[in-house]
Amino acid sequence: MDMNDILKMMIASGALEQISQQTGVSSKDAANVLEDVLPVLLMGMQGQAKNKNTQQGFLQALQDHGKQDTSDMNRFLRNVDTDDGAKIVNHLLGSKQEEVAAKARKKSGIDTKTILKIMAILAPLLMTKMGNTAQSKAKKSSSSDMMSVVGGMLDGVDAGDVIKLAGLLLK
Repeated sequence: MDMNDILKMMIASGALEQISQQTGVSSKDAANVLEDVLPVLLMGMQGQAKNKNTQQGFLQALQDHGKQDTSDMNRFLRNVDTDDGAKIVNHLLGSKQEEVAAKARKKSGIDTKTILKIMAILAPLLMTKMGNTAQSKAKKSSSSDMMSVVGGMLDGVDAGDVIKLAGLLLK
C-alpha cells in the first residue's frame, strides 16, 4: 500500500465526512483544505525521513504510530489526539505550518485555526498509516531496514498525483 492507496482509503472510508464533522466545515471545504495541505504534509514526512538529524526520531514515531488500529477509520478519527497531531505537524512543517494554513485559507476561505485543526487530525492518521504500511513491508522484505522502506514509500509520492486524487474528493 502506498500513500495514494491511503488517500483513496480515506475517501472511501468516510474519513472526509468525519473531518468535516469534527471541524464544522462542509465536506467540500474540508476536501479543499486536504488538497492544499496533504502534499505539504507528505513532503514534510519526506524531509524528516531524509534528514540525518530527524531520521531516527521520525522512524521511532512511525513505529509507535504504526501500532494503532485504523481498521475503523471513523472511530480512529473520532478519537484522534489533536494535541499529538499538532506536535506532528510542528515536527513536519515547523514554522511553515502557518504559511501552509494561510495559503489554504486564501483558497478555501476557512479560518487558519480550523485549517490547523484539520492538519492536526490528518497528521496522526498519515503517521499511523505510514507506520502500519512500513512495518508490514519491512517484515516482508529481506532487509528489515525500515528507513529504506519508508524512503521508498515517500520517494514514490508525487505531489501532482496526490493533488489529483484529492480532487476526487470534490466530486
